[in-house]
Amino acid sequence: MRFTGSVCTGGVRRHLTGLTFAAALLFALLVRGTAVFGIALLFVVFVPLEKLFALRRQKTFRPGLLTDLTHILVNSVLTAVAVIVLVIAAAIPFVWLRRMDLVGGLPAWAAIALAAVVVAVANYWGHRLTHQVPFLWRFHSVHHSIEQMDWAASGRLHPLDQAFTQAVTILPLFLLGYDAGVFAGVAIVVTLLAIFQHANVRLRFPGLRWVIPTPEWHHWHHATDDDAHDTNFGLPIVDKAFGTAFLPTARVPDGFGIDDPVPNGYLRHLAHPFSHH
Repeated sequence: MRFTGSVCTGGVRRHLTGLTFAAALLFALLVRGTAVFGIALLFVVFVPLEKLFALRRQKTFRPGLLTDLTHILVNSVLTAVAVIVLVIAAAIPFVWLRRMDLVGGLPAWAAIALAAVVVAVANYWGHRLTHQVPFLWRFHSVHHSIEQMDWAASGRLHPLDQAFTQAVTILPLFLLGYDAGVFAGVAIVVTLLAIFQHANVRLRFPGLRWVIPTPEWHHWHHATDDDAHDTNFGLPIVDKAFGTAFLPTARVPDGFGIDDPVPNGYLRHLAHPFSHH
């Protein structure tokens, strides 16, 4: 039996993907063991949902799944470090503003409402910039290389891309005087929403479709359809305000992905922005 070079190369890449995932799993167990059980719980919840209410018929163990799970296992640690560096560096010229503690005198309900508005608008613009600034797109294109949407696809993010958007979201909160507990709460909510909105489910939520980013909403952000290009960056109400909302009712996306090829594999994803031409 003769083996072609492409078959051999493909076999090596599959082994490398498996080894990278195993190393990521060991790292996650050692550094953030409880998170591994959280990921397992998400698997138990979303896999049956995606089987029962699948928008598109696809395998659970689809191509790229191990790579996306590797992102989920490792990226949060890398991203957290990068966010801290970015926020501190950006805040240094404005540290006087934080010392004013502008939210300190607000009643709790007003502080919560202000935080929600700040997060919604800042997250929208952080995300939109990653599409409009070519240098930032180098990193964000890793996320848009997804061709099969599901809950795990939400994790396919370059750590520096994720760190940029999170830093843009957190920086104004930091300057206004909010504390680390608020930052952590924002990170949890944003992460859970991301997992939910990428899920491969055909469920529609009539009462929520213009309130939170449902799968129906966010799948259009990843769509290859020409009229869906650069739409649905954040919460529907914010996209509506800035003219980027797109939510047709009588169709589904033709497909997902981008024309600009992104190589497969976690390590290749990390390297891609720096080898992009």
